[in-house]
Amino acid sequence: MKTKIDYFDYDTLLQPTDWRFAAAVVGLCKYFDYFGIVYKVLYDVEEKPDNYIHGFDGIIYKSEDITEEKYLEFAEKYFEKYMTHKNILNILESQEFSEEQIKLVNDLVKSKTVLKGLFDKIKFDGTNKDIFISTIEENRAEIIKNIFKNGNNLYKNYCNERLIFTEDNSTCRLRGYNVDKDRKTSNLGFCFSKESFESNDILEFDFIPFAFSNSDMRETYFVNNNFSVKSLTQTNYAFSNQLSNTENKDDKNKLMLVLQNSKDYISYDVEIISKSQDKAYYETFFVRLERLKKLRELSGKSLNFVKKINDDYWFNLEKEVYMRCLNNVLLDDVILMMLKFYFDDNAGKGYIKSRTDMLIDINVSWKGNEIMDEIKSAKSCGFLTSKKLIEMKSSNKINSYKQKIISALCAHDYDRAKEIILSLSAYVGMEFSFFYTFLENAEENKDLAFAFASALIEVSSKNN
Repeated sequence: MKTKIDYFDYDTLLQPTDWRFAAAVVGLCKYFDYFGIVYKVLYDVEEKPDNYIHGFDGIIYKSEDITEEKYLEFAEKYFEKYMTHKNILNILESQEFSEEQIKLVNDLVKSKTVLKGLFDKIKFDGTNKDIFISTIEENRAEIIKNIFKNGNNLYKNYCNERLIFTEDNSTCRLRGYNVDKDRKTSNLGFCFSKESFESNDILEFDFIPFAFSNSDMRETYFVNNNFSVKSLTQTNYAFSNQLSNTENKDDKNKLMLVLQNSKDYISYDVEIISKSQDKAYYETFFVRLERLKKLRELSGKSLNFVKKINDDYWFNLEKEVYMRCLNNVLLDDVILMMLKFYFDDNAGKGYIKSRTDMLIDINVSWKGNEIMDEIKSAKSCGFLTSKKLIEMKSSNKINSYKQKIISALCAHDYDRAKEIILSLSAYVGMEFSFFYTFLENAEENKDLAFAFASALIEVSSKNN
């Protein structure tokens, strides 16, 4: 919440009452620190402003310290590697230019509309660098503003680019919160009255892009642990650094791996806001400490398995498990998918089986079921059954029974699954000790059937 105050020489208090204000606080702190502008943290001052909101920290500052000139200078520095004109100026520092450098400068000019407009009839030829340098310096503010506000991974990803550094807007500038004023807005308010629609927007929301994590990722994140300004700034700094140092993973997997290793700065329930370039709105999910501990327990598990399902979807086992862990969702459907993958022509059957067995153990531990002894028994029965079928010269029945059990489990037809397992028990003349527990409550103890089906493999498959 932004509050006008009369506090010594300061006139503004910004408190992280929701994630938007929290992100604005983080972005503003970076801005103030960059310029060496003095501001105060609410929790650090003994004498509080008269009208602050109890229970929230905040920052106290002078509104006059926020200027468009400084804002654009800060944006240029913070997102320096995306500032095309800076790349051009760096090249122009040379005294002599190769053909490749000349081509690169002209290509960079063509890549941005604002630069094309400024150099409409001028091409860099290696001898006219002074014209390019002076034109960029004279129009620097305009160039920065246009590149920043129109960058798909910059301001435009977070806010309506037409509202940059504006005030008194009728709707919030953030993506997903902004409403086109030129369209009908009566359906926004109560009883279709647009007068009843309320929205808040402040200039400080322009600092939100600086609060989110690495802009080189298609999906960026902000951790809203608004216990204090100190925790907000330190957590997001550490979070962003860890994301930068996590390589060769997609954005969601990076997030999961960083959360696994976040115990030094996240030790409580926390809200995480995400913004993808592919979506015109923000998403939020709540990470509970209990689930975070479960996620950290997975750090030693090898869950590497990726399979193409169709042109639009790749199944990523690690990602599927991590997301279900955080969302408190069991792995039943993932286990069934892995059991079905076993029958694919090009599948590494032994590899899939080992990952499936690991998933079953994880699933049982998440459920809190004390059936690990029965799980071991089910795996043993599956192995011994396979061995017996091979001795009986009926190895072809191994995959046949396995498929029947999996099909019944996929259909949630537990009566059918019981019939198949009983039929197999009679066929091989063996008693399955785990079966009695499965019989009592098949829905609750379906992991026993998973484990048994997973263990039904031919000898050649085990060595695969």
